[in-house]
Amino acid sequence: MKVVGIGGGTGLPVLLSGLKSIRQRSECDVKITALVAVSDSGGSSGEIRRALGTPAVGDLRNCFIALGDSQPVLKALSQHRFQAIDGLYGHSAGNLLLSALYQMAGDFDGMIRLASHLFQLRDQVLPSTNIPVTLCAEYFDGSAVRDEANIPLKRKPVKRVWLDPDKPSPAPGVLDAIAQADIIVFGPGSLYTSIIPNLLVEGLPGAIHKSRAVKVYVCNLMTQAGETEGFTAADHLRALQGYLPAGSVDFCVTNSSSASPLLLDRYAKSGSRLVCSSIEEISRLGAGPEHAELLQESGGKIRHDSVALARLVVSLAAKGKEREVLCAES
Repeated sequence: MKVVGIGGGTGLPVLLSGLKSIRQRSECDVKITALVAVSDSGGSSGEIRRALGTPAVGDLRNCFIALGDSQPVLKALSQHRFQAIDGLYGHSAGNLLLSALYQMAGDFDGMIRLASHLFQLRDQVLPSTNIPVTLCAEYFDGSAVRDEANIPLKRKPVKRVWLDPDKPSPAPGVLDAIAQADIIVFGPGSLYTSIIPNLLVEGLPGAIHKSRAVKVYVCNLMTQAGETEGFTAADHLRALQGYLPAGSVDFCVTNSSSASPLLLDRYAKSGSRLVCSSIEEISRLGAGPEHAELLQESGGKIRHDSVALARLVVSLAAKGKEREVLCAES
């Protein structure tokens, strides 16, 4: 089964880790491709992209770590952040490593090949585009902002997002991966800054719609301050659909379980709450609702249970194919 995950940030690696885990348990033979947003402008990744004039590498790093079969020490090293060293403070060692591979290879595609070898990938990690891009947003009050890291800071409802330069070309292998997929999964991850930026690449929305793959949106567990405050699951889905041709999402996955009151209270203080879902609203938007217990508390944070999510995704691939057969026969 060929699975394509679309996103970035810390959300997509959760899905990737789960898929890899169920493959290792021989539950399902999956071939995984991660299509990753490269518009991050904050922190270490943002500093490096400005210095080298490359697409952002931080979200790619997380996906290489999630999918790689490399030694644990390399993965731990790649997540290490420097402390108290002038010029390096806050930088991820993994970001610097990928930057070194970029300079060695001479281009971004070469960096991806070298990193895939270094992390011993059986799968694929691909940037949605290999062109340096800036994510921009317009709010409903007419104001606008540049740079991904600045978008949530305004705490205003987002009307639309776009890339500068507009509609960059897809990276090599991206359209082929979409065309060959059995299932395409959007998320989990930040709606406007991790998932949708991939859909702003030239040809991707059309390729996704044309693909015979089952298409699944995994809604976030929590709303995000400055990005999706007050959003229901249907609001998330509606926003995503606005960047895709009609009928491009077959299923919408939402969470049915809760977290401890203490943890929810802590999230609420930062403006984040559990996403409310309505099966009826999701159905009216043309997607099949899938409501399941997917929430996991880990290290004082709320995250998707990676294995439970992966198993659900695999089951939806089969369900979607069954529905396709029934439609063809009717």
